[in-house]
Amino acid sequence: MKDKQKIRQIYETLPKLNCGLCGFGNCGQFARAVAEGRASPFGCKQNPWSGYEISEIMGVKVPVYSHGFQPTFFSPLGVSPSPKALREEIKGLFQNVDDILARIETLKVRKQDAEQTGR
Repeated sequence: MKDKQKIRQIYETLPKLNCGLCGFGNCGQFARAVAEGRASPFGCKQNPWSGYEISEIMGVKVPVYSHGFQPTFFSPLGVSPSPKALREEIKGLFQNVDDILARIETLKVRKQDAEQTGR
């Protein structure tokens, strides 16, 4: 399958919200990264279950895990990720969490300001 066709198929499985929670600027960039083996098929935080369909597109069979557990790294070569790659992925996950927490704090401050001014 050609890369462009694979990217398009992956993109079509995504919710197309361009939220950035996957660590990429939009769903198209995420789809390209998955097709190139730079991102996990399970990276979409809006619909993590799409990772199973994306895995099929990539030609990889993934067992269905119990609720809440999903593979976090995908290697097209079928080899284990290096410790460096895992550290980078974990670092990215922590950054995503920090970003979300910062957004929550900003919303709290805005709510408090609105309550104080009577809006």
